[in-house]
Amino acid sequence: MGLYFIRATFVLISAFAGSVFWVENKLNGVIAGLVGSLVVVGMELLMQKIPFRKFIMAVFGLIVGLITAILIANFVLLVPFASPRQEDGVRFVLYFIFSYLGIMIGIKGVGELGFLFPYLHQFKAEAMRAIIIDSSVAIDGRVYELAQSGFVEGTIIIPTFIIKELQELADSASEMKRQRGRRGLDTLNRMRNDSSLDVKIYDVDYPEIEGVDAKLVKLASSIGARILTNDYNLTKVAEVKNIKVLNLHNLATLMRAKLMAGETLQLKVVREGKEHGQGVGYLEDGTMVVIENGAKYIGKTVETVIDSTIQTVSGRIIFAKLK
Repeated sequence: MGLYFIRATFVLISAFAGSVFWVENKLNGVIAGLVGSLVVVGMELLMQKIPFRKFIMAVFGLIVGLITAILIANFVLLVPFASPRQEDGVRFVLYFIFSYLGIMIGIKGVGELGFLFPYLHQFKAEAMRAIIIDSSVAIDGRVYELAQSGFVEGTIIIPTFIIKELQELADSASEMKRQRGRRGLDTLNRMRNDSSLDVKIYDVDYPEIEGVDAKLVKLASSIGARILTNDYNLTKVAEVKNIKVLNLHNLATLMRAKLMAGETLQLKVVREGKEHGQGVGYLEDGTMVVIENGAKYIGKTVETVIDSTIQTVSGRIIFAKLK
């Protein structure tokens, strides 16, 4: 409400000022003041859509571009021109070109300068506590509950190229991909709308780098952040680059109850196993239990005794016998 009042006051004062300074025709002065003030307010509203860090870098780039243009113009104008009009034309062209280049380079340089000036990305000295999430974690959805519980500390970073990847999945012709993309976008929206979480959209991209995983590694390396993922390959690549990775699957595995040989379990046999006569059941956390001679009890709950357990890349497998 306060902003609307300030804007309305600015428009009224501008209209009054127009009537004062346009003595010959006060009505034209009022109209000129109204139109001019509305144009300024419109520009101010449009500027709100530009991220503040990009605006700052654009201004900085404009200043550098103008200084460069002045220096080059002074050098070029050492050559005599036929008339002052031609000299003014050269200055105008140089100022215009280098102003444009300065603004564009400044905006595009936000991502590259982030590791030198972390405040450009709205990060404080806690950059090392920041966590970058990838699309697999967003699609999984558990990251939201994990962040709410307080186990994820620091700033949660959502890169724009991850949002773009999820949008492409949501627009895919495949129904499964569409569901995955929409679930990921829904998770990100829930996190952004939760005032208890410190979530930042990191507006950066690396057009010269192919592959989202490579971009994540580049971003994490640039700002000194960690990566939260479910992707096994991304975990290994990041570790090679000496980037700290938090793998949600590994965390879930560590949190599972430790079952020892000889312990008994009540399990429902849901299907046959790969080997003849084997039955398969599942614990509440999804761990697969292979039951020897359990195929004939499919659909029934049986009492089993744990024989052994193995850990694989995809998770833990328990082998059990009927009691």
